[in-house]
Amino acid sequence: MKHIHWLLFIVLFCLLLFMFMDSLAYLFPYHEQQQLFLFTRSYLESYLSEPGKLGEYFANFVIQFFYLSYAGKLILAFILSCLYLLPVLIIRKLTVRNDPLQIALLPPLYLFIQFESPDFDICRITSLFCTFLITYLLSLLPQKAFYYVTIPCFALTGFTLGWIYPAVVFAILLLTTFSARMLPRFIINLKIYTSYTILFLIMYASCTFYLFVYTYNMRERLLIETENHVKKQEWEQILTCTRKYRGENQLMEYFCNMALYHTGRMPYDLLKYPQNYGPNSLFLPWMSNPRQSKYGHYLYEQLGYINEAQRWASEALVAYGETAPTLLNLIRYNIVNGRQAVAMRFIRVLKQSLFYSKQAEEYERLVPTGEVPGLKPVPQQKEKKARFTNIQDLGPELIFICKQDSTNRMAFEYLMSYLILSNKTKQFVEHLPRIKQFSYSEMPPLYKSILDNYQQTQQ
Repeated sequence: MKHIHWLLFIVLFCLLLFMFMDSLAYLFPYHEQQQLFLFTRSYLESYLSEPGKLGEYFANFVIQFFYLSYAGKLILAFILSCLYLLPVLIIRKLTVRNDPLQIALLPPLYLFIQFESPDFDICRITSLFCTFLITYLLSLLPQKAFYYVTIPCFALTGFTLGWIYPAVVFAILLLTTFSARMLPRFIINLKIYTSYTILFLIMYASCTFYLFVYTYNMRERLLIETENHVKKQEWEQILTCTRKYRGENQLMEYFCNMALYHTGRMPYDLLKYPQNYGPNSLFLPWMSNPRQSKYGHYLYEQLGYINEAQRWASEALVAYGETAPTLLNLIRYNIVNGRQAVAMRFIRVLKQSLFYSKQAEEYERLVPTGEVPGLKPVPQQKEKKARFTNIQDLGPELIFICKQDSTNRMAFEYLMSYLILSNKTKQFVEHLPRIKQFSYSEMPPLYKSILDNYQQTQQ
């Protein structure tokens, strides 16, 4: 029982790492995309200017490693495991005893359950780790010096990281010290002592497993995984996620329809997949919703409607600040739109990051060309007056794109789908002749059935 804490530390680390590699793997790229750590003085000063913000700075430093497949998961599993090991080592240093109840296991297990939520603030983990680490280093001092130095250090830690963390550390150490000092007086028999430890470990493990299963949100996981597939253009996987999804979700249907087009199934299987929001399943009407601002650009970028895609990216910049996906989008869109100075402004920011600096340098070389691979803007007629986008209705924009570029197959299929879901049969028939611009082997059965029904009603 003397070295049980090392064994539990290893077991906890392995279990956490396994869960991070498997059931919770989807959360790591999600968290990494929500912030951008920069190696600049101004970035550091923005966190030093306000009490309690330094913990967020360290959290963002850790989160940037989530960009890598394994490094971020190893780091977070190690930090969470240390939230058990550090208080145990501190108590052993101060009391030369072990806690039979292993109370120190509760904080990492609780934070592990909280990590299941995409809205969880990882700053809670990193700030608590920093506080425990500082306390452990102080415990290496002579015992009298430890008691004298701890209070001012806790005050400084509370000022820089937040007052909640020294309070939590103090409470955990107090409970663990009480358990380590008092319980062994009543438990003389080693077998009973061991039985108590095993009993509480089983109880902790059982409660953690139950809470993990109870709070696990499969729908949320599928939604986050679907967006990752959109970024990687893995269209078949998106359709697989859609089939697994239970319930109604506009964002999931929005992604599903993109996948239907890119797999060539939109004219054939449109009505075989959920379209609960009618024409709004095809796009996201602008509702001043900050959460949706991150997703609207996908469709307009693929349609070649770069100005509107840039507007959505700009809204995301206002709502969430400088994140890597938003900056990359703004760089690409401004290069294509000929705004070289604006593109360079975002490139200079991205070059200060660890994992995106090479991408920023690649885009810097593309700035003079005015072209970005994969982006093909809709042709514009400069002699005409400026045209404002209809942000509430996709139909007029699709008609405009089809007029500007009659070879834009995505705009055509989306227009046909929009008219079908809007139940505008007459307009559908009027625009159907545009199909001659594309190499369909035969008229899609869905289009043919709507055309036949319309002709029958006109007879």
